Amino acid sequence: MKHHFVPKFLLRAWVGEAADSKLEVFRLDLPHYPSKRSGPKYTGYEDDLYALSESEVVGMQKQDVETRFHMSIDDKAAKVHQKLIQQGFKALSPEERIDWVRFLTCLLVRQPDVVRDLKAEAADVLIASLQDAPEEYEELALENAPSCLLDFTEQTFPGLIENFGLSFYHEIAGSVEAGQAICDMKWWLWDFSGVGFDLVLSDRPCILTKGIWEPDTILALPISPEKAFIAAKSGKVAELLRKQDPKRLALRLNESSFYQARKRVYARNEQPRRFLLNRSYIRTALGNS
Repeated sequence: MKHHFVPKFLLRAWVGEAADSKLEVFRLDLPHYPSKRSGPKYTGYEDDLYALSESEVVGMQKQDVETRFHMSIDDKAAKVHQKLIQQGFKALSPEERIDWVRFLTCLLVRQPDVVRDLKAEAADVLIASLQDAPEEYEELALENAPSCLLDFTEQTFPGLIENFGLSFYHEIAGSVEAGQAICDMKWWLWDFSGVGFDLVLSDRPCILTKGIWEPDTILALPISPEKAFIAAKSGKVAELLRKQDPKRLALRLNESSFYQARKRVYARNEQPRRFLLNRSYIRTALGNS
């Protein structure tokens, strides 16, 4: 099953009115960043990224993270996304603002490297816990029982250890604390339609300058080639953002998207090619190539 870590509705904003119903996808993992046209369905995903390794693990179904968590969040966020583009923040209800915050919180976590690290680290923690105080298990174990608690867990609950991180993934991706931090920020919807070039989107869509709780952090998300959601925690930073020249700010957003991208940058057309190539040495210096 295709699991989109870059939601399809977000990618569709870069398709726009294109006759081929596709967007331009730049390959940053290949020399000279070749590009091709692709439909949103066929990029920004990994097969079974959030799937369990077994069909069921302690009552949790293989595709639950995708079908019961991500799809619900994305469906609601897609409606908010359209309202933001067409009408702006004033059109959003309080419930829709919460839907948008949940989407942003999830978008920060659902990246492939984050998910893989969560799986690996959670499994290691659980294994260490199961191996702690083996004498307690030996005292309670029945005759012919597995020799240790780790073996008992693997036999009794197949797949639990390797999928342990996914069992609480929804709590991390739906963190109430992170959501509240975003709610407390000052929000803007910037229109860059007059700057003379498009915004790009990366396969790590959210731009976060510092940790979500840092006082000077800025959170940004391009939501179309012309518009971006930007939020700042500090009043001082917010005032500096208000004074930014739109063209300069759009340039910085594109640079941030490019520098933090893993393997792909998305655009409406081939326009950003020279921009990307001219900054490839900085990306290399940052260790992202």
